[in-house]
Amino acid sequence: MEIYKTIPIMKNLPLVIECICAFDDYIIIGTKQGHLLMYKLEIKYNQMNEIKPEIHLLRSNKAFAKKPIVQIEAVPDLRILVSLSDNVVSVHNLDQMTFPLITCVTKTRGASLFVLDVQRQRTLTGEHQCTLRMCVVVKYHLQLFYWKNNDFHELSADLKVPDLPKTIAWCSQSLCVGFRSDYSLIKVVTGEPKELFPTGDKPEPSVVLLEGNRLALGRDGKTYIMNAEGSPVLNYPITWSDTPLSLVDDSPYLVAVLPNNVVELLTVEPKVDIQREDLSDKLTTNRIKLIVKCANKRGHLLLASANDVFCMIRVPPEQQIYKLMAEHHFELALQVADMWTDSSEYEVIGGDEGLAPAGGAGITKKEQMMAKIKNMHAFDLFCKKQYKEALLLFLKLGTDPSQVIGLFPDLLPDDFRNKLEYPSKPPALVGHDLETGLFCLIDYLLEVRRNLANDKSVHNSAITSSTGSAGSSDNSAVVDGNASAKAKYQLKSIIDTTLLKCYLQTNDALVAPLLRLPDNRCHLEEVEKALKKHHKYNELIILYQNKGLHKNALDLLYKQSRKQDSPLAGYKRTVQYLQHMGAEHLELIFEYSGWVLKQHPEEGVKIFTDDMASDTELLPRHEVMLFLQQTNGDLLIPYLEHVIHVWNDTTPAFHNTLIHKYRERVRILLTDYKSTCAEGDESVGAGEEPGELGDLRRKLLTFLDESDHYSTETLPTYLLNDGLFEERAVVMGKIGNHKEALVIYVHMLHDTQRAEQYCQRMYDKGLDANKDVFLTLLDLYLSVPPLMPSKVAANPSLSKLEANIHVRGTGLYVHFFRCLLKTVFLTLLDLYLSVPPLMPSKVAANPSLSKLEANIQSAIQLLTKHSTKINALSVVKLLPASVPVLAIEEFLQSTTNHLLMERHSKQIFRNLLLAQHLQVQQQRIRLQQNKLVVDEHDSCRVCHKRIGLSVFVRFTNRDLVHIGCRDRYTSKELRHLAS
Repeated sequence: MEIYKTIPIMKNLPLVIECICAFDDYIIIGTKQGHLLMYKLEIKYNQMNEIKPEIHLLRSNKAFAKKPIVQIEAVPDLRILVSLSDNVVSVHNLDQMTFPLITCVTKTRGASLFVLDVQRQRTLTGEHQCTLRMCVVVKYHLQLFYWKNNDFHELSADLKVPDLPKTIAWCSQSLCVGFRSDYSLIKVVTGEPKELFPTGDKPEPSVVLLEGNRLALGRDGKTYIMNAEGSPVLNYPITWSDTPLSLVDDSPYLVAVLPNNVVELLTVEPKVDIQREDLSDKLTTNRIKLIVKCANKRGHLLLASANDVFCMIRVPPEQQIYKLMAEHHFELALQVADMWTDSSEYEVIGGDEGLAPAGGAGITKKEQMMAKIKNMHAFDLFCKKQYKEALLLFLKLGTDPSQVIGLFPDLLPDDFRNKLEYPSKPPALVGHDLETGLFCLIDYLLEVRRNLANDKSVHNSAITSSTGSAGSSDNSAVVDGNASAKAKYQLKSIIDTTLLKCYLQTNDALVAPLLRLPDNRCHLEEVEKALKKHHKYNELIILYQNKGLHKNALDLLYKQSRKQDSPLAGYKRTVQYLQHMGAEHLELIFEYSGWVLKQHPEEGVKIFTDDMASDTELLPRHEVMLFLQQTNGDLLIPYLEHVIHVWNDTTPAFHNTLIHKYRERVRILLTDYKSTCAEGDESVGAGEEPGELGDLRRKLLTFLDESDHYSTETLPTYLLNDGLFEERAVVMGKIGNHKEALVIYVHMLHDTQRAEQYCQRMYDKGLDANKDVFLTLLDLYLSVPPLMPSKVAANPSLSKLEANIHVRGTGLYVHFFRCLLKTVFLTLLDLYLSVPPLMPSKVAANPSLSKLEANIQSAIQLLTKHSTKINALSVVKLLPASVPVLAIEEFLQSTTNHLLMERHSKQIFRNLLLAQHLQVQQQRIRLQQNKLVVDEHDSCRVCHKRIGLSVFVRFTNRDLVHIGCRDRYTSKELRHLAS
């Protein structure tokens, strides 16, 4: 690989070259005869792009020195030339024809070597400032100087060294000195030495200053790179084919002159052998002994023997880069490109036209080149199976993800994949290589996805171009002109679809989470094909759901539910899906819930009642109720129970429907229950029946008692027709018809305990309409109960009752309660059932009247237990004359004591109120006795203004303040008390 072109510029010079230096286009040669020559070198190219240098002698001074010129260094910024001749350092004017002497540093007499340190800085005003320091080796001393006012001045005291320095370099604030046997690093300020390592078997030490304040130290054919502190920069040495005679740094290359006139070129990082050239055939005499670089002009080196001078010119950056990329030295190509400027000092020699700036893209040629190198480097890493490093570099470059994905098999559609081009055919990935690559690709795609999510650009804005720079927002291509995703949405679709395919091949558990992402952009047809191929039906359902293709999902669920080996077998997945569809898809819910409701009714109703799915509560309940009524009426009960008890819906239509559904079901079950019971075994309380009947009646009784949102206009008639007396009693109590409710408990059910519980419950509500409920119960206890026809016939004294009974026939009880529905029939019923008082002898002769005696006993017990809740006068009027006073003695005493206690309590309360009234009146009189006179001298305690006729406030401490200053005065007093 030819990076430098070596061209002879001077041959058979009649003088012996001792030293040489160069800057810009100028070359200065110091000879052994003391002559100083200055040339100008012009580099030209012929029609074949071959270099044709032209050199012109500008100036010469044969009397420059009487003895050989050992060393010369030009400082173009200061326009001076520093020389060492006759063991003394002199400074000459660089601009004048004969290089006149400016100053001679007499202190340096006896010098054998010097080194310059030139520092260029920009001042606050924007001007460039150059400072110059010099170190001169005088036997065992190091003399330090600085340049000022056309003269060198001592920088500090001389530094003593243990041996005679052979070579020296100034690096930052240290001097690296090469002695005959070892290297040492000496601090300029303190003079503190630091021994580095021996020089080895090499006859002469070698110290070269590199860019970045680094040092190259030679030892036995190897060069070690050190920093300014004397620590190794690399873990390995630079190895040459032979021991270098002279070494120069022309970043990023190191160029060395080896014995036998060989020039060798290599790099430090990475360590690469670049070029090796033998110049023996081009020399006229002797051997090459010097190599120097041209100051201020990168890529120009000079080789010198005793009589010949060669120029080494680096080829243009484009050619270097293409040569390096051809050898897969991409990191080195990047270093070359990084040092390249668009206003390069090189002329293009046969340059490649493939990197012209993209029109209007605003990308420099350098940026285009660097982007291409990095993409080529990333592709090369991928081909070397360094997938992680390659994809990280692609990510940093912003390479079009579709082109990165195309490196992997079966991830892009064939028509799109065939449009992509690469520098060479990508490797075929199989087995472990494919798995490793896919894992790295997943990490890459996730990072790209995050970057796209954080991108604030417009949703469908263009985000790619054929080329792009690293760090720019535009994507770059692996090969210029490749097809690429042009819209953000399209790119997201490619990324998400590829991610899913990678998960299917590596970790299929991540497929479902990806599909559930709200910003998922998977391509429907591609993903559908991939999921079906891998039999991922659960994930396919998620895809359909997120894409809004509910009919496709439900069709697939129905088909898979009938396959025993399918993960979607059964009804559960269909139920879950329907629960989350929402009211906007009500028709689909009704259409696909039918088969579940028919085959699994209890689970099917959960489609409309599941609390875990918030969408079910938002479904239109009336439409759902009508649908369930048409599909399976029995499901209305669990649905309405959930609507009313869980969702707390107070719609009367739902409450009425639920009651009627309870009633209809109870009627059917009650009929079956009575048909299976033996005669006389039907005396079981409501809700105490076995099985479903008991459960439903308990629910009905509880709901009738607790709900306030059903209609009571026609419900009692329905309940009476169905023989549900206990339920009718609850409804009568809800509408305040306590007498009818108690008639059912006392005369129909013969359950005085439940009657008293009913009275207690009504009384505890504290309503005025419920105060006489116990009196109503007492009235029922003392009235004659309705009798069966057979018993009435045995009692001649009840002939009028008998006639009424015969009119109504055997349906006495039903007709009796029907008559109670209206008040006019209630009065008539009282007349029908009233019986004149009977003598004790007649009662004894009539067993049918024993029930009345039992009721009187129950009435006396009721009076005893609830004496304070029943009006005593009404009780006395209601009791039959046959009841002795001793029977109600306890009631009368309890009532009297309660009334006396209540009267005594009210008297005490009245006296307390009177005493309080007197105290208030007394305090009012006392306060009214205070007199306050406000004159013109009284002022506000806050604002200190006159009170006058303003509204004011007087505090207990006699302070007067305006009404508007009261709050300020109060807060001030509070602060005073707090302190």
